Amino acid sequence: MTAVNARVLINLITHNDIKTLSDLFRIWRGRGTGRIPANGAEIFYGKISDAEVLAFEPVKEPVVTIIIPAYNQWDYTYSCLYSVLRNTGGVPYDVIVADDKSEDETRNILNHVRGIKLIRSEKNLGFLRTCNRAAREAAGKYILFLNNDTNVQKGWLSSLLETMESDDRIGLVGAKLLFPDGRLQDAGGIIWKDASCWIYGRWDDPEKKEYNVVRDVDYISGASLLTRKELWQEIGGFDERYSPAYYEDTDLALEVRKRGYRVVYQPRAEVVHFEGASCGTDERSGIKRYQRINKEKFFRKWEQTLKGEYQEPGTIRLRAAK
Repeated sequence: MTAVNARVLINLITHNDIKTLSDLFRIWRGRGTGRIPANGAEIFYGKISDAEVLAFEPVKEPVVTIIIPAYNQWDYTYSCLYSVLRNTGGVPYDVIVADDKSEDETRNILNHVRGIKLIRSEKNLGFLRTCNRAAREAAGKYILFLNNDTNVQKGWLSSLLETMESDDRIGLVGAKLLFPDGRLQDAGGIIWKDASCWIYGRWDDPEKKEYNVVRDVDYISGASLLTRKELWQEIGGFDERYSPAYYEDTDLALEVRKRGYRVVYQPRAEVVHFEGASCGTDERSGIKRYQRINKEKFFRKWEQTLKGEYQEPGTIRLRAAK
């Protein structure tokens, strides 16, 4: 159990939230046991060879620009692009790969992939600034940020886009994220008053009804996030105070909601996320340590909003769809 989860547990005990405690113990107890069945998601990472040249069809007027930031990890990036090419239909889209000065085969991506736009940094900018730079080159009406350590599933993009276009007041739409073994990784995030966050449904069975309802959420993971380009430009992109990474997606959700837009979770859009492949899982070292540092920055920026509108830690009450 991580330190974050330990604090959650203490808060739940303090608030005598027996139902949530019961649910969380059930999820934690099942972690790693394989008792939750896989859902049949297509996994390409580790099963394909980059000997095949991927060819994306040119699109003159893309509706969505998919931005994939990459720093090394060539196998993941190729696998991600393979999944996009195989499982994305019905939506005019183009792809930007934003290479943050990789030193592996990513440097030679155009030998393996055709029909994409490549933006390569001359120096390492970090995840956040790489995304902001690439977004300035987006041609689509909508921008979709997609981690390179993902495999998208059939119908993912059309589901996100249909949701976005169903209501002019929707500003962000996010996907259901799955672990490679088929268990649920993320069904929308919850923000608490102290700026800590909870990933709803983590490690549970993704087929449960509660995770398959379109609803408003506090924030959407940046691993797969669709937004309106005009709104993105109005906000100014990811706030660079959070550079190199972490809390930029949480901050974006609050900026979106501040302008009267909705943040929505769409479970029909399924994306396998190889969590930790990019930045690891140890919050004490590397890029991952910025998760703790940026939490404090996020709290200072949004303190009044958090105290006035958000829940006490450990109190899991979901936003209802509007």
